[in-house]
Amino acid sequence: MDDPKRQFTILLVIGVVVAGVYLAGEIFREEPAEGADGTDQSAQAADDGSSDPDGASDSAEEEAEAGPALTPEARLARAENETLYTVETDLFEAAYTDRTAALVRFTVRDPRFTDEHGQPMQLVTTDQEEFLPQSLEVRGVNLPPDATWRGESLPDERAVRFTWEGNGFRVVRRIQAGEGPYQLWSTISVTSLSDATRPVRVVAHTHHYVTREAEDAGFIGRPSTAMSFGLCRWGEGDVEREDGSELLEPMGFSGNVEWAGAADSYFANVMAPHGELGERCTIGAQLRGGTLEEPHGTLFSATVQMPRVELGPGETHTTRFLAYMGPSDRDALRTAGHHLSQVIDLGWFSFIADGLTEVLSAIQSKVGNWGVAIILLTLLVKLIFYPLTAKSFASMAAMRRLKPQIDKINEECGDDREKRGQRTMALYKREGVNPAAGCLPMLLQMPVWFALYRSLSTNIELYHAPFALWWQDLSAPDPFYVLPIIVALLMFVQQSLTPNTMDPMQAKLMKYGMPLIFGSFMLFLPSGLCLYIVTNSTLSITQQRLLYRRLDREAAEREAGPTSVDDAGDSGDDDEDDDQGSLEPATAGASASSTRRRVAKKKKKRSRR
Repeated sequence: MDDPKRQFTILLVIGVVVAGVYLAGEIFREEPAEGADGTDQSAQAADDGSSDPDGASDSAEEEAEAGPALTPEARLARAENETLYTVETDLFEAAYTDRTAALVRFTVRDPRFTDEHGQPMQLVTTDQEEFLPQSLEVRGVNLPPDATWRGESLPDERAVRFTWEGNGFRVVRRIQAGEGPYQLWSTISVTSLSDATRPVRVVAHTHHYVTREAEDAGFIGRPSTAMSFGLCRWGEGDVEREDGSELLEPMGFSGNVEWAGAADSYFANVMAPHGELGERCTIGAQLRGGTLEEPHGTLFSATVQMPRVELGPGETHTTRFLAYMGPSDRDALRTAGHHLSQVIDLGWFSFIADGLTEVLSAIQSKVGNWGVAIILLTLLVKLIFYPLTAKSFASMAAMRRLKPQIDKINEECGDDREKRGQRTMALYKREGVNPAAGCLPMLLQMPVWFALYRSLSTNIELYHAPFALWWQDLSAPDPFYVLPIIVALLMFVQQSLTPNTMDPMQAKLMKYGMPLIFGSFMLFLPSGLCLYIVTNSTLSITQQRLLYRRLDREAAEREAGPTSVDDAGDSGDDDEDDDQGSLEPATAGASASSTRRRVAKKKKKRSRR
């Protein structure tokens, strides 16, 4: 950390590592294996469960009872005669089919949540029967795939009820809107009508489909907000979060399953067993449509498997699930319980990001504008870190005062880097300047920067939230690229104000190259995040200029004060010494420490006289 170049190098390395990880994920993404018949082997594995390393399936006999999947022709014929039953609240309308008692349509009624055509957001992204969200499987009952349930609407209770009888069982599924936002409670009662004891296991399934085009972020853009993940919370509170490329071979996790599902940056589709934890969860993905090289999209699947029970004659077993389907609103997820707030990915510094999001919401509740709230939050963070920033700028100011001497050393040493480095470090030591002092405060603030990035990137409150002028959606990139251009210009100004000891070519790269690269990344970031960076950069430049001015004034006072006193009391040789001292580097920008040493020498000379 003694080399002043490292304070720039460290920041560059961090940026290169982040960009490298992202690009490596894109370049070295594994393609699914192709079978002899040209089919997607990973997709087949997801269907038959053969790739589940922990044995997600029960016995072969029990799996056989699930029956074969319907053919596309059979599904189409049945869809023409199906009946839909709806559950409605002020926030959503959920429609269930009597064919599978599964969800076929979920409309979000909040006017903020619309698609690219301005239509209400639809969160059911699949249309094939076996891939509908919130579908039900009861192993051991042998529910046929073409079973028709008897449906009933219970509007007074905001609920629907489905009943099916056969193979010695009665299965009743009741779906009711919860008291909290975007909650659907599903109660499954299985009653044995036979004379024998039989094993039963309830398994809940949900699915989510996303196109490859929607997930694509481009070459240098941030990950798309539609990029989706399979999720499972299990064990001691571990949350598994994997993207589609990682789930081409399904993953299973056993023990204390609290919830499972799929989510993107702003919307979630999860299910949580209530009253009894799940025994196992499985998350997987299949490439669907198109070709193996260019698939149309990815189908995510999540399963929660409950413990097996033995049902005697006339006995009933009841299982209850909470399904949350809607925007990833922190308050709504917390209200739902089951640690569902962890559906939101706040990154490594989640404890910081969580607090910053709370503060941002509190500010917005007072000012009524999310853009203004971001500006005020940035100002607050800047005030909190003022002591660290002041130390960093003070170190930079000290290096700036030494720049004429460093330039002279560079000129005298030429291409002899070893000699130049030795003389430069000797100068730092003599003047009491530590180049690392400007780097360490920046490193200490980086967790907060990353946390701010995550909180602003995943905050559902910014979704379609207006700020001013043409910034009518803080979750989307600036449509006219004004904020990214301002970010690049401000970074150029900061680079111009920051002293460096690099050779001219490196200095030019830092001054012109970094703003261009950084501004290019900003083109694809949300307007809310760009607004934060613009505000932060403006405050940093203002603070840097004011601090430099104050430090220069204090240095000038320290240099001028003792010299004027000596001039008044000295004569002859002292005047000559002062004249010679005026030609020294102190008046050309040398540090105050060298001035104090010259004053001490003069006093010692006078004491000898």
